[in-house]
Amino acid sequence: MTDPGHFTELDQFEIDPRSVRLLDEEFCRRRQVVVLGVVGRGEGAQERDEPVTVGMVEAGRRSRVAEVEQRLGREVRPVQLNAFEVRRALDKGWGLGDPALDPAVITLRPVRDISFRGGGARGLTVPELVAEILGHAVHLGASDVHIESYGHDVDVRLRVDGVLRQVATPLSKENVQEAIARLKVLADLDIAERRRAQDGRIRASWRDGKGDGDGRPIDFRLSIVPGPGGEDAVLRILDRATAVLGLEELGFAGDNLTTFERLITNPEGMVLVTGPTGSGKTTTLYAAIHRINSAENKILTAENPIEYRFPKTNQKQVSPTMGFADYARAFLRQNPDVILLGEVRDEETADAAIRAAQTGHLVLSTLHTNDAVRTISRLQTLGVAGGMIASCLLGALSQRLVRRICAECTEAAPPTAQEASRLGLDAGETFHRGAGCEACEGRGTRGRTGIYELFVLDSDLADRVAAGAPVHELRKVALERGMKTLLDDALEKARAGVIPLSEVLRAVPYRMIEGR
Repeated sequence: MTDPGHFTELDQFEIDPRSVRLLDEEFCRRRQVVVLGVVGRGEGAQERDEPVTVGMVEAGRRSRVAEVEQRLGREVRPVQLNAFEVRRALDKGWGLGDPALDPAVITLRPVRDISFRGGGARGLTVPELVAEILGHAVHLGASDVHIESYGHDVDVRLRVDGVLRQVATPLSKENVQEAIARLKVLADLDIAERRRAQDGRIRASWRDGKGDGDGRPIDFRLSIVPGPGGEDAVLRILDRATAVLGLEELGFAGDNLTTFERLITNPEGMVLVTGPTGSGKTTTLYAAIHRINSAENKILTAENPIEYRFPKTNQKQVSPTMGFADYARAFLRQNPDVILLGEVRDEETADAAIRAAQTGHLVLSTLHTNDAVRTISRLQTLGVAGGMIASCLLGALSQRLVRRICAECTEAAPPTAQEASRLGLDAGETFHRGAGCEACEGRGTRGRTGIYELFVLDSDLADRVAAGAPVHELRKVALERGMKTLLDDALEKARAGVIPLSEVLRAVPYRMIEGR
C-alpha cells in the first residue's frame, strides 16, 4: 500500500472517466477525493476483490477512508494527493478541462523566512526578493501583501486572518522602485508611468514539493498607487485551489443557517450579502452556490474576478465591455434559474438585478452596508422604489470575519474593565482567550469564523418597506420578531469560547455596540 503520509504524483495514475464517476461529483469535491485508475472494466481492470485506488487530501484519516468505502462498497487503497491534484483529476474525469487560461509568469515556493544576504555574500536580486516576499505570503496563508513607501522607510505588511502583520525584508528606499517595476513587468503594466494608479494581474505557479505536477495556479490582483513617498503596491492573493467551504463551516448559528438555506433555495427573489471589503461576502456566496448547484439548476454568474470555478456553472468575467448590469440583462435571455452578480454597485446594476428577481429568477449578490436592515436604505439610494424592494427582496445577510481563539492555548479569562463596560457584561461571566503558543506564533488566535445578522422580510415587514417606513422602525420590528444582531451573534460565540472579547469590540460596528 502507498504510504498516505507522502504525496503521490498524479501522473502515475490513469484518469478513467467511468471510474471517476463511480462516486458522486459533489461528494468528491466536498470531501476532496477521486477514484484513480480503471475499476471493473475488461482486460487490465482491477478485480472485484482488489481494493480501489482513491486519491485523497486526507488519506491518513481513517473515518474519511471508511466513508468512501461505504459509498463504493469496496475496500479502498488511499493515496495522498493535494487539493489541486484532486481537482485536476476530477475536472478531467468529468470532462471540465483545465480552467487555467493564461501561463504563469513567475514560479513561487514556500518561504518560511525572507533572506537577508549581506556582508561579503551576494545580495538577493530584486526578482529573487519579490519572489521570496510573495512565497512567504502564500506560505503564511495571507490574503494581501502591502508594500508601502514612506519618506525614509519602506514597510512590507501581510494581512493574515484579517489583521496586518509587518515582516522584515531587505526592501529599502534604494531598491523599492525596482521592486515595484518588477511587479509591473509581471502584471504587464507600464513601468514608465509613475504618476497615475495602475491595476493588473500576476499569474503564478506554486510549487510546494508535495506533488504539484506543473504547479498550482495562484493569481495576484495588483494595485499600484503613487504618493509623495513613492509608489505603494497592494496585492490580493487568489488561490483557486482552495476548497469552497460549506455553509455549515462558515460559523452560522443553527437558526440562521436553516433560514439562509431556505432563502437560497427559493425559486425566485433576491438575497443580498452585505458588509465591508474583506468581510467574506464572496466566500458566503460561493458556499451558497455550492449548496444549490445541481443538474436541475442553470446557474449564471458575473464576477470580478472569478475566484473559484464550479463544475457545470456558467461563470463570466466582468470586463470594460461587459459590466455587471450588461451581464444581468443578457442573462435573462439565457433561461437561468439562478443569477449571481458579484456586486450591486450602481443604479444600472440595481435596476437589472431587481428586474431579474421579479421575473422568476433567484438573484444572489453583494452590497456595501453597515448592517442587514440598512440594505433597504442603500437600495433606495440606488433608485429602487420601496414597492419594488418589498416585492422581490427575500432577505439580507450582514457579516464580519473575526479571529478564532487558538485551540492549542485557550484559557479562561475574565473580561477587562473596558470590555465589561462597553459590552454590558454581567459580573462573574467567564470568557476565554489564547495565551499564545508555537501553533499560533504567539498571537493567541488562529483562523477565522463569521458573525452574522440575517434580516428576513416577512409580509408585515414587506408592507412597511413598501409604505416607506424608516430603517429604525424596520430594525425594531425585526428584533421583536427574533432577529439576532451582529453583536448578539458575536457575544454568543465569545461565551462559547470560540472568539475572544477583543474581537467583538474590533469587528462589531461602534454604533451597534453603543446603541444596544
